[in-house]
Amino acid sequence: LLTPEEDFYFLEVNSRLQVEHPVTESITGLDLVELQLRVAAGEKLRTLAPQRELTCEGSAIELRLCAEIPENGFIASTGLIERFEIGRPADGGAVRVDTGFSAGDRISHYYDSMIAKVIVHRSTRAEAIAAAVSALENSILAGVRSNISFLH
Repeated sequence: LLTPEEDFYFLEVNSRLQVEHPVTESITGLDLVELQLRVAAGEKLRTLAPQRELTCEGSAIELRLCAEIPENGFIASTGLIERFEIGRPADGGAVRVDTGFSAGDRISHYYDSMIAKVIVHRSTRAEAIAAAVSALENSILAGVRSNISFLH
């Protein structure tokens, strides 16, 4: 940006979804990916999701499950994923898991260490935290070291 006084500033413009978008989707009920595609196709956001109709319900938490070793400065962990299951929380509620990995996949040092995003949405923050903790307690990731204990 260049001001009339000729001062120069940088402005970051992110026209992509951020990694945290499932939290926004959870509390608003909007599908941000769908909205982004529809806007790109020429539809108007103000008619797809009018601001005055936008509401936020409850509390959502996103946990980033990574192949890393927290006790060693979060250094990356590599290897074969032998078993990978995100557990159900004790309350029986839903857990959203965004991942591209499954058992049999190999984690290398060439890419980001994130294995999955685990998202829980509940009525209150305390309920969301309890569900997230419970989901972690019931999860299994074998073959590579991860930050599950750190997240817990």
